[in-house]
Amino acid sequence: MDRYQKVQKPRVETPIKEYEIRITTQGRLRNYITYATTLLQEKGSKEIALKSMGRAISKTVIKRKIVGLHQITSIGSTDMWEPLEEGLVP
Repeated sequence: MDRYQKVQKPRVETPIKEYEIRITTQGRLRNYITYATTLLQEKGSKEIALKSMGRAISKTVIKRKIVGLHQITSIGSTDMWEPLEEGLVP
């Protein structure tokens, strides 16, 4: 990584969708689960999206809490690295 430098990427604020739950470290897991089950059972949502960052990621894995739940987990990064030399791919 000595041939690359980290570049700040501008953060785009997107509105929260109805089926999206953003998890924080200070929120209670029970409240997230209650809201998720409300979306699935009472509001008839086919899917929910749980989003978290940093230390809250461990709270996001709730498939052990709800029996029969199928969870697809994807982890991504927003870091951008630019090459310091020509010929390298960003």
